Amino acid sequence: MPRFARSLLSAVLVVCCSVSGRAQGRTDTVALANGDRITGEVLRLERGRLEFKTNDAGTLYLEWDKLTSVLTTRLVEVATGDGTTYLGPLVRAHGRTIAVATAAGDVALAMTDVTSITPIGRSFWRKLDGSINTGFNYTQSSGIGQLTLNSDVVYRRPASQVRLVGSMTLTRTDGDEDRDDRATADISYQRTPWQRWFVLGFGRFESNESLGLRLRSQVGAAIGPRLINSNRSTMSIGAGLDVNDERGVDVEATRNVEGILLFQGSYFTYDRPTTSLDVRLQYYPGLSDRGRRRAQLDASVRQELLKDLFVALTLYNSYDSRPPNEAADRNDVGIVTSIGWTY
Repeated sequence: MPRFARSLLSAVLVVCCSVSGRAQGRTDTVALANGDRITGEVLRLERGRLEFKTNDAGTLYLEWDKLTSVLTTRLVEVATGDGTTYLGPLVRAHGRTIAVATAAGDVALAMTDVTSITPIGRSFWRKLDGSINTGFNYTQSSGIGQLTLNSDVVYRRPASQVRLVGSMTLTRTDGDEDRDDRATADISYQRTPWQRWFVLGFGRFESNESLGLRLRSQVGAAIGPRLINSNRSTMSIGAGLDVNDERGVDVEATRNVEGILLFQGSYFTYDRPTTSLDVRLQYYPGLSDRGRRRAQLDASVRQELLKDLFVALTLYNSYDSRPPNEAADRNDVGIVTSIGWTY
């Protein structure tokens, strides 16, 4: 066979295999309440919405309570509201149920009890979820300008996730060289080894000039129960220990051991435009520095404007009963409006 013909045949085979592989990857099926069936690829079920990719209509976001059945050809991890997880493809079931073909046999689950579905074996990039938002405020009468930037990235695996959260606020005053900036970076690894319980390991780096803090570096761990895990809301509490290294303004560096009490809660609606409310509270009673107390509150409301585009209102409150520099403020409170994008 001539070299050109062989090359052309090879190219055709590669294209055919590629198309075949894509077609095989989109052979999952969902059935709607009105009886319609859609073929495509299950990407994930989260917060009451099934993300479903099709060849003709692009990516669809289907409300979970509007579906009557889901079938998959690949392995998926299914989690229920009580924290139980099952691994296997989804096979035919009756009524508003799904059936997971586990190694021990088929397990039928009411769709109202299912809170998440995660396909196994997807690429690294498709396991990433995140958002980024920015805002700017300026008041002419006071001459104060403020720029904010926030980012949140989550890498999900079966029964675990890695999260990286960053936040920065730059504040400037006309005719004043003093700076009043704050920045935080959090990285955490969370795993759910038991039903309804999670284990969390984290590192946090923080700078806050209002509190007289140049850099605080923390490493800690916590454990606790997930009290609520539904398609409308989540809530969890936890407790643990952390060690931090503090470098304040014009003071010597110190190291402290603290306790940790955590509260995390979310409420969300999945009818477009989506709305979500997220609250996170961290309380640190001092152990090596007895009598000292610290607290960090972060709360945000996010409203979807267009697909993947949102506007957010964020409240933060940082409290330290005994800051590294005694002349510094004990409390730093701020409200920020921003616009952002999810991916």
